[in-house]
Amino acid sequence: MTRKQKYQDEERTTTLVDPQLERALLVAILSHVAATGYVMSLRNVLTDEDFTEESNLNVWHWSLACLDKAQDVNLLNVYAQAQECGGEFNPTHFVQARGAEGDIFTLANALHTMGIKRRISEGAQSILMSIEHDADYTPSDAVSELEQIVSDTTKTIKPKSMRWGLLLKEILKRTEKLAKGEMPQGTPCGFDLIDHKGGLERGELMIIAGRNSNGKTSFALCCAVGVAQRGTAVGIFSLEMTNAQLGTRILSLTTGVDGEKLKRADMEATEWAAAVNADDTLPIYFDEVRSADIDTVIANIKAMVAQHNVQVIVIDYLQLLRSRERERHQQMASIAHRLETLSKQLEICIVLLSQLRRNVDKDPTPRLEELKESGDIADAADSVYLVYRPERHGKDFRYPDMSQNWSQISTEGTALLMCCKNRQGSLNGEQMLGFDAHTTRFYQQENYKPAPSTPRLEDDVPF
Repeated sequence: MTRKQKYQDEERTTTLVDPQLERALLVAILSHVAATGYVMSLRNVLTDEDFTEESNLNVWHWSLACLDKAQDVNLLNVYAQAQECGGEFNPTHFVQARGAEGDIFTLANALHTMGIKRRISEGAQSILMSIEHDADYTPSDAVSELEQIVSDTTKTIKPKSMRWGLLLKEILKRTEKLAKGEMPQGTPCGFDLIDHKGGLERGELMIIAGRNSNGKTSFALCCAVGVAQRGTAVGIFSLEMTNAQLGTRILSLTTGVDGEKLKRADMEATEWAAAVNADDTLPIYFDEVRSADIDTVIANIKAMVAQHNVQVIVIDYLQLLRSRERERHQQMASIAHRLETLSKQLEICIVLLSQLRRNVDKDPTPRLEELKESGDIADAADSVYLVYRPERHGKDFRYPDMSQNWSQISTEGTALLMCCKNRQGSLNGEQMLGFDAHTTRFYQQENYKPAPSTPRLEDDVPF
């Protein structure tokens, strides 16, 4: 069934045409230092049908031509491609004073969505015109044409699929490299409980939770530093602390200089020398937009991955984020599931910090079911780790006896890391860590002081 051209060619007005949106996207890309990464990421998203103005489509084609010729996408190379094709391109029209890196993916998705809606709208108008003016046009013809519209539109979404045989070959090849030590299963972070399970795995959402002031942010920063020290780029998004505060913590835990001394600038000569000589090559990147809107956060994560090849994202913390759902527990569930999906789409590890509900039974030991706001948070996560420092709750609290006799270990300067969910393997219990309150640094430790013995009742009675 061919679409009736006489109705398709009739002049129609539509609100789904916006050349300014096309231009805004191209300006945002070409004026950005990471234009090559953005074009590479978007070439499988945008289609020619998404553009309505030929001049904008030409610029997009010239940008793609730079990639095909293994050239960086920049104004000079795009201009050269235009000259080679005999086209007109004025670089000054694609320069902006401030980059819009956090908006590039949002603009691209809006443009592609508008293109799909426009094609559906045009097809639907063609069907309506045929129904009104063609006596030979039957309901069966309308259904067939509508099915064709849906089929054509689905093709532009570009779904990806893989046959089992190809997937099996990839798995075997990857397993062989793992066995030979040619590639890590995941990025090690320096803590055995996590590293023995494969480290920070790409395509996974990891949740680190704990009660207030138990050190979940500090532990996440220690993981981030451990990953960065092994050469993997890390991005940090925090709504609770400024970048200067985060930087001071990282400086303290990497140099051993007391964090309070850094804040007061009250350091001895050796401490100042340690701070000055701190490693400034760590591939750690900090978000500067600081938005609580999950849409903006996701757009900025995509931009950071495209620009810096970030493989691990730390978000501090879940309960400060917002989405469009009305109910709070629905927001938390939606955000967690969207971040889970994002980790798999971008093949990165997202480390999401979360609070625990206040315990009503006065037992500070953290539990998986206490993830604040929604049980869907744990469902979305690939792994969940709980951080517990009973030292923060008073001298009368001890560690619980779980896989080992943790209650026999002193709570002074220690912490318990517990794996409560691991979608890819076993839980394998807990790990005892050391903790330096002066630098907020968690570290691995083999030997621990025993807990002070509890006096027996008769020892308290004078007779």
